[in-house]
Amino acid sequence: MSKIRPRPTDTPHGVKLERPARYVPGPDVWSEYILNSEEDPGYENVAPLGPEFFGWTLVANGETGPEKSLWLEADGKSRQFGADGTSLWAPDLTGRLFDPRRFLPSEYLYEYVPGYSKRTLLGGYLPAADIGVWNPKFKAGYEVMVLLPPGAEARPLGRIRAPLPAELGQGTLVPAGDTNATAPKPDTETVDRYWNGLPAQAGSAEDFFSALAGLWNQWRDFFENKMIVEIPDAWLLDAARAGIVMGRTSYRGLEPTYQIGEGAYTKIPERSHALFPVAHYEFVWAHQLWNLAEEVEPYFEHYLERYILPDGNFVYNTQDQVEAPLNAGVFLENSARAYDYTRDREALERRLTVLERMIDFVVKRYRWSKLKFPAADPRHGLIWGSPEADNGDPANDFPESHPYYYQNAVWIWRGLKEHARCLAKAAAEHHAEGLRRQGDEIASLAAEMRADIERSLAKTLADRNPELKAAGIAPFTAFDTRRQPTELSSYENHRYMMDWFTADWGDPALDAGHFHHRELAGLQILGMGLDGDHPRTSNFMEHGTLAGRIRQDDYRPFLLTLYGLLCFAMDSGSRYAPEDALLPGNFPGEGSPYAWSAVVNSELQPAMGLRWLLCYEEHDRAEVHLQKAAPKHWFEAGERIRVENCPTRFGHLSWVTESLASAGDRPSWRVTIRWDESFAADFAVHIHPPDRQPLRSTTAGELRPDRVILAAQLLAGKKEFSLEVG
Repeated sequence: MSKIRPRPTDTPHGVKLERPARYVPGPDVWSEYILNSEEDPGYENVAPLGPEFFGWTLVANGETGPEKSLWLEADGKSRQFGADGTSLWAPDLTGRLFDPRRFLPSEYLYEYVPGYSKRTLLGGYLPAADIGVWNPKFKAGYEVMVLLPPGAEARPLGRIRAPLPAELGQGTLVPAGDTNATAPKPDTETVDRYWNGLPAQAGSAEDFFSALAGLWNQWRDFFENKMIVEIPDAWLLDAARAGIVMGRTSYRGLEPTYQIGEGAYTKIPERSHALFPVAHYEFVWAHQLWNLAEEVEPYFEHYLERYILPDGNFVYNTQDQVEAPLNAGVFLENSARAYDYTRDREALERRLTVLERMIDFVVKRYRWSKLKFPAADPRHGLIWGSPEADNGDPANDFPESHPYYYQNAVWIWRGLKEHARCLAKAAAEHHAEGLRRQGDEIASLAAEMRADIERSLAKTLADRNPELKAAGIAPFTAFDTRRQPTELSSYENHRYMMDWFTADWGDPALDAGHFHHRELAGLQILGMGLDGDHPRTSNFMEHGTLAGRIRQDDYRPFLLTLYGLLCFAMDSGSRYAPEDALLPGNFPGEGSPYAWSAVVNSELQPAMGLRWLLCYEEHDRAEVHLQKAAPKHWFEAGERIRVENCPTRFGHLSWVTESLASAGDRPSWRVTIRWDESFAADFAVHIHPPDRQPLRSTTAGELRPDRVILAAQLLAGKKEFSLEVG
C-alpha cells in the first residue's frame, strides 16, 4: 500500500498536458511528441503526460439496475446513503450506506489524502470494487473490497483490510479515537473486517469470499467460453471486458440505459436518454465484436419491439430530443452483423418486421428530397433530419429544420447495403426465395442512394471556396462550401464527423479531410476531438475517431487515441468513463453532472478499439486484418498474441502469433491461423518489428513492409495455415 500515490506526471523532455482555464485552439503538441518518438503509443509514454482521471468504482450485479448498485468514492465510501429515512436528514448520524472508517482500527491515522488512492475492479473487470488508500503522513493505509451478490434484493458485502502502522510498536495499543473501543494490538499485523450490507454491521469472511468466487466464475466463463484473448497488455484487455460488464450490469433486466450505475442520465421508468439510440447501438455492436452476439440478442430484440414506433421512428425522438435518422442505418448493420456472426435465421426473421418499418420511415424522407429538389441541387437524394439529439426538437422536426447532413445519408446507405447483403446470404444458405427478393430490392435501393450521394458530394466538393479546396476539407452538409478551414464547431467535431467515420463511405480522401479539419482548427488533444471552449473531449463518440483511424495505413494515431482515452478520459483502474472528460485530471463532481456522468458509450470505447486493433474487417472488400494496430513492443521476442473464436462475417477464426528469438537483435514470427469453415476472404497479417525496419521474408503469401497478404485462393480447401516471417 505504501506504493499508492498520484500518478507520476513527468516525461524525459518536459512535455506536459496541463489544463488551462480556457482552451485556446492550437497544435496537438502531445500527439506530435508521442508520434515523433521512437516508441509506439502506450500507457508507459501517454500516461506520464498529465494527471489521471479520478473516478468512482462501480458495485453491481446486473439484476438490480441502478437502484441497488453502488458507486464508491476514491476513499471507499459509498455515494449512496442508508435506506432509513434518518440518513436523508441526518447524514452525520447514520450517513453513507458504507463507510470504511467505521471498520478501521483508528479513524485518525487512516484519513484519506487526496490523490493517494488506487481504484480497481476485482479481477480487473468484475463489477466489484477493490480500492487501496494510503496516508503518506502517518504511513497507514487500508484496502476496501465491495461486491453485490446475485439477486434483485441482494445486499452488498464488503471486506476491509488495514495493516497496522509499524510506528506504534509491538504490543502497544492502537489509538482508538472516539468511535472504536480501545483494544490491544492483535497478534497479526493486519486487521480484517467484513460488512454485511447494513450500516456498521459486521459480516463474515465465508459469505464474502463465497460470493466473490461466484462472481469471478460467472464473468470469467461469460467471456472465456465465447472468445479467448491473450495479449501482452493485460491492462488493456481488462478495460475492454470491464466496459461490457459495466454496461450489462447497468441495464435493468433488458431495459436499456445510457447511464452506468446511478447518475444524471438515470431514467426509471425508462424514457428519454435511457432510450438513447447511440448508447444501445454501441452496446449491441461491442457485444457482437466480442463474439457475444447471442448474449446480446435479447436486448437488441427487446429494444426493437418496445422502443420503435409503428411508423418506424424511435420512441426517443418523440419525447425530449430528436436523434439523427442515421441510427436506423446502424441498427440495420447491427442486425446484419448478428446474422453474420450467428447464422441464426429465426432471430433475423423476428427482427425483420420492425426493421422494415424503420427502413420505410427513412426512405420516405429520401424520396421526399428526390421529389422536392432537382438533380442539380445537392440536397437531392439526401435525408432530412436532426444531426444530433441536443440539436433536435420534437416540436420542430421538419424538412426545413436542419441542413442536409451527409452522415445521415451515408449511414442509411451503409445500413441498407449491409442489410441487403445479409438477406442475400440468408437466402442462399436457407434457400429462402422471399429473403432473396427482399434483398434484391434493398440492394437496388442502396445502389440508387449511393449514386445520389456521390452526385451530391461531387457538386458540394466542386463548389467549395479556394481555401477549403486547398486544405482538402470535407463537407458536413450539402451547402458547406463557404467557411475558413480553421472554422469547426463543437458538434461538427465531436459528433458529425464521428458518424461519418463509423459509416465508412469508402473514400480515404474525405476521411483525411475531416481529420485535417480537426487539426487545422486546433481542436484535438492526443487525437481526441475537443469541444472548443474547454479542453474537453466528448468521449462517448470517440469510437468514431477510432473507426476512422483504424482504416489508415499508419496505425500509431489509432493507438494514440485509444491510449489517450484509457489514460485521460476514464479512470485507469476503476474504468469510470464520463460522457465528456475534461483533460487532464477530471473527476466526477467537477462541472455539470451530465458531463461527468459515466455512460455506456464511453465505457465501451476500449472494447471497440481492442477488437479493431486485433481483428478488423474491411466493409467493402473481402479482407480481414489481423493485428492491424498492435504496437511494436507486442512483437518483441518472447511475446505472444492469441485469439480464439473471433467472429467475422466470413466465419469464426483463431490465431496465434509467437515472437521468437533469432540470430541478431531482431526476432522472427510464427503465425498459425485456424478457421471452422471455408473462409472466403484474404488475410492481412500485420507485424510491426520492434526495430521499425521492413519485414524481410515470409514462407507464404505476399510480403509487404509491415504485413503479409494471404489470398483466399491460397487458403482454399484448408482449415489451418501457418507461416514464418522474418
